[in-house]
Amino acid sequence: MEFKDKFSFLVLLFSLISCVPSAVTNTSKTPPTETSDGTHEDPLASYAWHLNNTAQSTFSSSAGTSGQDMSISAVHDLDIKGVGVKIAVSDTGVEVSHLDLIVNQLTSLHRDYSSSDSSLWSGGNPYPIEHEAHGTAVTGLLAAEGWNGVGSRGVAPSAQYGAFLFIGGFHLSDGSYEAKLLDQMTGSFDIFNYSYGYLGCDFYPASNSVLDSYKDGVTTLRNGKGAIYVKAAGNDFIGNNSDCDASATDSYLGNTNTDEEQNTPYVILTAAVNAKGKISSYSTPGSGLWVSSLGGEFGTDSPAMLSTDITTCSLGMSSSKSSVAGFNKGSSALNSFCNYTSIMNGTSSATPVLSGVIALMLDANSNLSWRDVKHILAMTADKINYSTAAISHPGGSSWGLSGHVYDSLYVRNSAGIDFSNTYGFGRANALQAVQMAQTYISSLGVYQESPETPSATLNLAIPDHSSTGVTDQINVTQSYTIESVQIKISTDHSHVGDLGIELTSPSGTTSKLLLINSNIQHAGLSDYTLLSNAFYGENSAGHWTIKVIDGATTDTGNFTSWKIKVNGH
Repeated sequence: MEFKDKFSFLVLLFSLISCVPSAVTNTSKTPPTETSDGTHEDPLASYAWHLNNTAQSTFSSSAGTSGQDMSISAVHDLDIKGVGVKIAVSDTGVEVSHLDLIVNQLTSLHRDYSSSDSSLWSGGNPYPIEHEAHGTAVTGLLAAEGWNGVGSRGVAPSAQYGAFLFIGGFHLSDGSYEAKLLDQMTGSFDIFNYSYGYLGCDFYPASNSVLDSYKDGVTTLRNGKGAIYVKAAGNDFIGNNSDCDASATDSYLGNTNTDEEQNTPYVILTAAVNAKGKISSYSTPGSGLWVSSLGGEFGTDSPAMLSTDITTCSLGMSSSKSSVAGFNKGSSALNSFCNYTSIMNGTSSATPVLSGVIALMLDANSNLSWRDVKHILAMTADKINYSTAAISHPGGSSWGLSGHVYDSLYVRNSAGIDFSNTYGFGRANALQAVQMAQTYISSLGVYQESPETPSATLNLAIPDHSSTGVTDQINVTQSYTIESVQIKISTDHSHVGDLGIELTSPSGTTSKLLLINSNIQHAGLSDYTLLSNAFYGENSAGHWTIKVIDGATTDTGNFTSWKIKVNGH
C-alpha cells in the first residue's frame, strides 16, 4: 500500500540506535531556567514558530512572518493545555521513552500492529520499525511535555497519547490489513490523529466496513459525543504519476476527493499553511477540506516544524547524516543528542497541530460533540489571504480551458459562509476556538442524513475539450441546514484526469469537487463518492445541478449517472 505523504511514509533503513541518554537530561547542557511557578522553561520552545510566530527562522535561512500562527501560546497562557484529553496517534510508532514524550504516554493503550496475531496488538511496544522517525515527530507536535526544562512543547502539552505502530506494521499479503485499519479506529480515545493517506495519483474506493467504522466512532465513542477523527489532506499539490505507474513520466495535480475514505463527514481534513501565512507549497486542495493548520515548508530556505526526533545522532531526521547542516546534524548545543528536528513538515505536521487545538477545546469544554468541534473550528477560523478572485490552472495556460474558470480562492455561500478549496474554512484559530468552546451551547440540532437521491440513467456524451460540459438536476425534498453534501458519480470516461465536476446548490453556490486537467491516470468511475463542505449553513431543499466538463482533447466518455446525499440538521 502506498501513501500520499511520500516523505513521511517510506520505510527508511537505518543502522541501530546509539548514544541514547539513560535519564532525563537537559539538552542544552546548561541549568534550565526556572519560571515563577517553579517549572522550567523549555529551551527550544522559543524557536517553535507554530506556538508563537515572532518571525523566527527556526534554523532555516529565512524568517517567517510575525503573528502568522494559530494563537496557541495565548491559550497556554489561560492555563488550558489539554488536561484529561486522550489521543490516539496511529502512525509509524513512537519513541515513547523520549525525554519529552515519556510522561504523557498512556502505556496500557499503546498498540503494535506488526503481528498478524490480534492478541498482540493492544498494549504492544510501539517502537518504530527501522527507527522511522515520523510518528515521533507527529507526537511531539501534539503532546510533548511542557515546562520540563527540555526541548520544546506540544500544542496540547498536558494531553495524553496512545502510540500505534500502524504504518509499517502491516503487509497486504498477511491478510490482516483491514482488521488492523478498523482496530485503529476504535478505543477509549477522544481524538484519533491520522497523519497518513494514499498517494494522490489515483482514485481509491473505500470499503463499507471502513465507512461504517467511522460512523460508529462518531455515534458511540466518547459516551455518545463521538470520537474526533483528524486526517491529513495530503502533500500532492503536484506529484509524479510514476508513484502509481513506474513507466509514467508526467505529473498530476492532487485533490482530496481521490481518497474515498476521507470523503465522509466524520473526518476533519486539514490542509497545511506555512510560517508566512500562505498555503504550504505541497498542500493538497479539495472541497473535502475542513480547515487549515500549520505544516511549514522544508526547513532549508523557509521554516519547517520543530519537534521531537529519534534519540540518536546516527538515525532520524536530525542526525549526522542529515542534509541540513547545523541544528539537524547534532552540531548545535541545543540539540547535542539529535533528539529534536527542525525539518518536520507536511500535512502530517498540520494534523497533530490541529489535533492539539481540538484537545485544548475539549479541555475547555469536555461536552463538545464531534459536530460541535467541527462547527466551532469553521466559525472561528481566520480567512487568511481572503479573495474571491479566480485561480488559474497551476500548469499554465496550456492546461486551462477557454471560457472556464479553473477555481476561486474563496466562495461565499448563501448562508454568508466563506469556503476555499485551498484553505477550507480558513486557518484554525486556537484562542478563538477555545473561547467559543468555553461558553458554547449547541444549536446544531439532531443530526440527519438524507437518503441517496439518484438521477435517471443518463449516458450523456461529455463534449471533448469544451467548457460547455453536460448538466443534470436532482430535486432534494429534505429541508436541512447543510453540514456537508456527498455525491456519487459514474462515468465511463477513458481519462478521469481530464474532468472537472461542479455542483451548484438550490441557492446558487457552486463548488468544484474535481478540477479540470489534473492528469490523474484513471479510467472511469462507478458510484464513486465525492464530498463538499462549501454549502455549510445553506438549506438543502430544491434542485441541485451537476456539471461535468472535459478539459482536454483526445480522451472521451459519457456521464452515466449520479446520486446526492445531504448531511445536516
